[in-house]
Amino acid sequence: MALYTYHHDAPTLTATGRQWVEECLVGDGSMLGDRAISNADNFDALDRFFVQRPDEGAGSFYEKLEAQMQGAPAGAINLMAELLWALFLFPSNIGSDTKREGIVKTWGWSGEGLDPTHPLLTDAMLDGVGSGGMGVNTNRWRELNYIVGLGRTTKAIAPAERARLFDDYDRFMAWMETVPQEGDRQFRHMLRYFLFPERVERMSSNGDRYRVLEAFGVAPRRVLKKMSDRQLDDEMLSLRQKFEQQYGSKELDFYLPPLRDGWKKPNEPDEVVEVEAPTTPKGVEEPEPAYAMAAQPRNLILYGPPGTGKTWRLQQLFARYTDQPADVHRAVWEQQLVSKYGWRAAIVAALADLGTPTKVAVLEQHPLIQAKVAHRKRTNSVRGTLWGYMQEHTVPDSKTVNVSTRRAPFVFDKREDSAWHLVPGWQDEDAEAQELFEAWKAGPASSQAPIRRYRVVTFHPSYSYEDFVVGLRPVVPQDTEEGGTGFRLVDGVFKQICADARANPGKRFALFIDEINRATTAKVFGELITLIEPDKRARYDGTGALIGGMEVQLPGTGGIDGDDERFGVPENLDIYGTMNTADRSIALFDIALRRRFEFEEIPPDYRILDRRVEGVDLGRLLSTINDRLEFLADRDRRIGHAYFTRVATLDELRTAFRKQVIPLLQEYFFDDWSRIELVLSAHSGRSPFLAKERLDASALFGKGVDVGDAERERFLVTPADTWTSDAFRAIYEGAENS
Repeated sequence: MALYTYHHDAPTLTATGRQWVEECLVGDGSMLGDRAISNADNFDALDRFFVQRPDEGAGSFYEKLEAQMQGAPAGAINLMAELLWALFLFPSNIGSDTKREGIVKTWGWSGEGLDPTHPLLTDAMLDGVGSGGMGVNTNRWRELNYIVGLGRTTKAIAPAERARLFDDYDRFMAWMETVPQEGDRQFRHMLRYFLFPERVERMSSNGDRYRVLEAFGVAPRRVLKKMSDRQLDDEMLSLRQKFEQQYGSKELDFYLPPLRDGWKKPNEPDEVVEVEAPTTPKGVEEPEPAYAMAAQPRNLILYGPPGTGKTWRLQQLFARYTDQPADVHRAVWEQQLVSKYGWRAAIVAALADLGTPTKVAVLEQHPLIQAKVAHRKRTNSVRGTLWGYMQEHTVPDSKTVNVSTRRAPFVFDKREDSAWHLVPGWQDEDAEAQELFEAWKAGPASSQAPIRRYRVVTFHPSYSYEDFVVGLRPVVPQDTEEGGTGFRLVDGVFKQICADARANPGKRFALFIDEINRATTAKVFGELITLIEPDKRARYDGTGALIGGMEVQLPGTGGIDGDDERFGVPENLDIYGTMNTADRSIALFDIALRRRFEFEEIPPDYRILDRRVEGVDLGRLLSTINDRLEFLADRDRRIGHAYFTRVATLDELRTAFRKQVIPLLQEYFFDDWSRIELVLSAHSGRSPFLAKERLDASALFGKGVDVGDAERERFLVTPADTWTSDAFRAIYEGAENS
């Protein structure tokens, strides 16, 4: 059964999806209102006003949808809002606030209000059960076309037959083949999962089904692509049953360990949807509103023993701070695009876009230049910056530019009337600018790569303020005068993400810091320790002007201009960290930073290991070992469940003990093997994992040599192939009997 996923409430949401089918497809009712709206007349109206009247103009999804619904019956408008709700029930890669705002807005076009606190519009109900990839947004209008057609086809059937249709998998699958569709619609997979989660995996497209079945050796991709949905379901079900038998548990999910590791890369997003390229202007989708803006920014550290999934939990948050290219406002996309390039590339791309000799006053107003200004928050003259870069990169034989400092690439020249232009062949001279120009012309929807509103960094003992905030870096020789070595101030990862967040105040951004306690955090954060407090966070308007909160001056950033740069930590930036308590106790974490963060303990989760491997109960085994560790050492030096999530056989359990558990215990007890023996012993006190060997002084050094003790003992790890299931069971069975 594909209902196990402890980071989503799949049972509740699948039950809600089935309720929608019963109320609104089998019946004519409503989930959000108190009157019947899901009738044939309203579905026909949606076909006339929405499906048959595509809006080929510019604008966002909701702007065009509102125009299409002008003149439609109020009930049909309410039904459109409910169809959006039904479409949003599955995908977890769209924020709850985004979903709720769109549903309430659409319902309101009917002249009636919809309470945003409705029980079916809560964050929990709109959390979703799995990623829909970028396709659920890029082709949202196609999905709605499909749902309208699904409703019309359903309403043509007698109510009694509808009920039988949605209760029987075989009947349903045969009927679904008759429902008209354009392309490979995701909603048909979502609906199938809501109705039959015991038969259908938690996947909104066939893309991941292909990858799973291919990775686990069921069939090659070319064969899988010829299979029907039903055949793919059958193959996935057989594979699931195989793993349930292998792991001795039904609590398995292909997006969670141990199954995930067999077919996905560590940081890969959950659902890879094969998206059709939009073929009409209607495919231009609305940029999504901001991710659920919290009342205050979040400063959170996840802490616990090694192997409890702290980093994995951070990775699950990545989707909250990720936009698909088609979901981003053009201005936001421009700012994120230019953040990857320097001023020179932005100027070259802007001039290339203008296409004619241009004076600086006009060039300054180009969107690329304005995006760079917003991202860098310039305090000095922008025109001076433009003049400086163009003069430095002017061709050496220019007749109108007399500055002595020139550096490659040489791509600019100026006319007598002070209009600047690009020289012929500039593309060959400046590949970076050409790359920016091509990306700019193609636009946000041209890329399949997601746009990330987050950055990830791992702290280590030598990590410094200069790495994190701003510091001097050596520049490559071709970027310095006369080819010599030079240094310049370079923004660190924290300053970079703050610049991104400040330039886009309507979006939430995040910095993820892994192993935050491995660096000297007070030195890394420096004077910014005050600015990360929620009540000190800077608030900026759309132009980047400070309207609240605090800023400080960053030492050494003023250069020859004098005043140091003013810097604040935006309120729309969340900071997350992980802390391995076995490396350094949480009590030793810098007190000034500690009071500025929330702390959430991530303990070992024995539920994930609630299964037997050749008679060994993994959850009880780890629980007993951890209880002994807490008694002999402390709770910070327990062992996480991740060490055993991939264990499926006795040999794999032996390998985990030999290569991971025992070396970790050596580190915990500083090679005090007597304590390791206690942790791994049966109730009798003897451990089958360790053996003692006596060392005789006279045999080693000869008789008459005084080396203190005449005899000593040393411990040896016994051969792993002698570790039986009984040996592992004896660890927890002896403790329980005691």
